[in-house]
Amino acid sequence: MLTLGTVVPTSSVFVEPPWSRPLDPMTVLHAVPATSTIAGMFFLAALEGAKRRGVTLSPARDRYLRFGFYPLVEFVPLLVEAARKFYPERSLREALRAIGHVAPIAFSGSVLGKVTLGAAEGVHAAIAAIASTYAINVPGSRCDILETSQRGAIVALRDVHHFLDSHHVGVFEGTLQYAGVSGQVRIASQSIKSADLSLEWT
Repeated sequence: MLTLGTVVPTSSVFVEPPWSRPLDPMTVLHAVPATSTIAGMFFLAALEGAKRRGVTLSPARDRYLRFGFYPLVEFVPLLVEAARKFYPERSLREALRAIGHVAPIAFSGSVLGKVTLGAAEGVHAAIAAIASTYAINVPGSRCDILETSQRGAIVALRDVHHFLDSHHVGVFEGTLQYAGVSGQVRIASQSIKSADLSLEWT
């Protein structure tokens, strides 16, 4: 759930995300709860991206509905396959990051995205719009805004079970790009599924 209003102080130490660290997708997959689900729009976005690039992905089923919800354990392998085929010259972490960069653009084309992100004016509003999507599109997860300043924000991601320190960092880097600013995202990891992100821009 998106938290607005009261600012919650944080004592986290933020660092550059671990882009050079090896990433084992099977470790991530095995840590995903069997009950975790994600909106069908993300499966469709990956498949549409593959079609545009002329590559083939291997989804777990023949059809996904945009507003349906499907097991996250089905999405993780598809996302990894997409990352490797879309950006074969990059490490897996960097490829997942790059896919995250386009997430705000893809989301803005959806009905919900047009209502929230499409209507957002300014960087803070764009961040708030993306933050609000987590609890909706990945039930059980949440993204809270902890602090804001004129050129910064701290968001808390909780119970995000897939590639938090690569793909989801990329989502917020892409959010800054979508808002038309140049910035950086640093991370204070708490676990494989929880972290605070510091967004700063100029």
